[in-house]
Amino acid sequence: MCQLSKLLPAFCLFGFSLLLLAQGEWTSPNRIGLVQDWSTHHAVFPRNGPLSAMLAAQHDPRAFYSWRVAALDAVRTTSTSAAQTETAVDERHRANLRMSNRDWSISLGSAGTAGAMYPAKFTFDINATPSCANDFVVFPANQSPNATHENLVAFSNLYSGNVNSFGICNRTTSASDNGLAATVKWSYAVSSSIAAGVSTSPALSLNGTKVAFVESKSGSQPHFHVLAWKNGDGVNASNKQDAQSPKVLSTFTASAPVAGSGTATDLAFGVSGAGSGDTLSSPFVDYGTDKAYIGDDKGHLVRLKDVFCTINVACTGAAPPAPSIDTIWGTAGTVTVACGSKLTGPVVDFFTGNVFVGCSDGKLYGFNSSGTSLANSPVTVGNGAATGGIVDPPIVDGANGFVYAVSGTDGANAILVQTKTNLTSRLVATLGKAGGQNLHAGAFNDAYFSGANSAAWLLYVCGYNGGGTQSFLFGVGFAASRSIIAGTPANSLNFAGVGVAECSPFTEILNSGTDRLFLSFLSGTLDGFNINAFPTGTFATAPETGGTSGMIVDNVGSQGQASSIYFTTLGGSHSAVKLTQSALQ
Repeated sequence: MCQLSKLLPAFCLFGFSLLLLAQGEWTSPNRIGLVQDWSTHHAVFPRNGPLSAMLAAQHDPRAFYSWRVAALDAVRTTSTSAAQTETAVDERHRANLRMSNRDWSISLGSAGTAGAMYPAKFTFDINATPSCANDFVVFPANQSPNATHENLVAFSNLYSGNVNSFGICNRTTSASDNGLAATVKWSYAVSSSIAAGVSTSPALSLNGTKVAFVESKSGSQPHFHVLAWKNGDGVNASNKQDAQSPKVLSTFTASAPVAGSGTATDLAFGVSGAGSGDTLSSPFVDYGTDKAYIGDDKGHLVRLKDVFCTINVACTGAAPPAPSIDTIWGTAGTVTVACGSKLTGPVVDFFTGNVFVGCSDGKLYGFNSSGTSLANSPVTVGNGAATGGIVDPPIVDGANGFVYAVSGTDGANAILVQTKTNLTSRLVATLGKAGGQNLHAGAFNDAYFSGANSAAWLLYVCGYNGGGTQSFLFGVGFAASRSIIAGTPANSLNFAGVGVAECSPFTEILNSGTDRLFLSFLSGTLDGFNINAFPTGTFATAPETGGTSGMIVDNVGSQGQASSIYFTTLGGSHSAVKLTQSALQ
């Protein structure tokens, strides 16, 4: 068993540097960008495990990002006094806080990021002070694109606001800029022949210059796009907080888009007809091969190549190739999953190369790197009823060799299933009587990532009481074998006053020694928990109309407004929102 030190072994940095260099995305030996998107919640990288797994993990930049951020937090925790950090405010005092103000909130229009989907954040340099100009968050908007409705927008000047601390990106108020909120970096209405919204989560290139996403409409083939955004496109000069004056992109380049050009590619995949489209499947990018996996609503799992055009030797030529179907995968680039219905985002295991995907029939499917079904696929999780499907991507831990999936009902109970990455050794944690809601992905505590003592590990997930009449927070424990402890978890907490409500996916972050968990309810509440130990209540809450999308977190630094969470509200003005991690303000 190998356990990584807090400062990371040299081979991890060296391996990642070689990957960036090979892809032409390494710009400086001293600057390291950071990508955070939906996939960093579902492809997880503990800092302990077999040496062979630790070595293999080098080939996925997500591992380096995870380990590097943890190392930086460890350094800051030991070198920065509590008085210097915004996270040092006494959380016992915050236990009764209700949000009276917030950092910033900007409307996206008639619809924002869809439920259980995520924005994506790019940090220009994790070794430097957070950048007001170069750090940005991309929000998809699930609305038909036109001159007044964007379907993809990015904000910079993220670290703005004056609640609890003065933001390092605050500016002098003017007629075009309120000075205390983020500003639009670019805004696009990307409109192919289907003129549709972006209903899933985007993915970023390693250097942040390109965005991969899917335009989707029920009954039509979904369209996969790669956008090489141009700073200032779609920015309203008279109102820098206006996201709804986008540049319309309805013509597309036939070759790979050039960084900074404001151009995009267009590739239809899947099939047309009743029930088609892409409701749940966000693109998963395998950066080491420059390939992406994506599904549709009729059970088609597709592999694309030359996604960001970083590997193929032709990418350095006069006509670098645009993304296309990788015809050596499955049959002509497509695997037909037996469920024939809505697929989740697929997740690749860095160690085995296996690809895992959930389906609305309640089953977890696995395929090898050639597209052949694994011998033990599928594994039953839910019963395939209205709330018995798998609606979030599985969580894959290649280091320990496990896959996790949840479902709202197996016919009786809400459940979490753990299997090995060959889909054997199925274990079930019972999460109370089914409450009539879909269940979304949980999150591990920091001990799962940082320590080899599995007795301290917890997987937090939503569930219900024994009668299915009250939403509960569960902490699923682990045995010495690193398998989950089957049955009803010993750790549970009643979400007081919530009743039965659908939870969002969970988000966890360790910041200056405090392990925090964030989640929301569709009933309209965002909760934060201190999970250094299993919690007895929240440290802060915030009202959010209709609940929230998936949440991403950013820097674990001490600068004003630089440790935050980002999401969109699912109701009201469908706003992009930033709140501080320490107080949800």
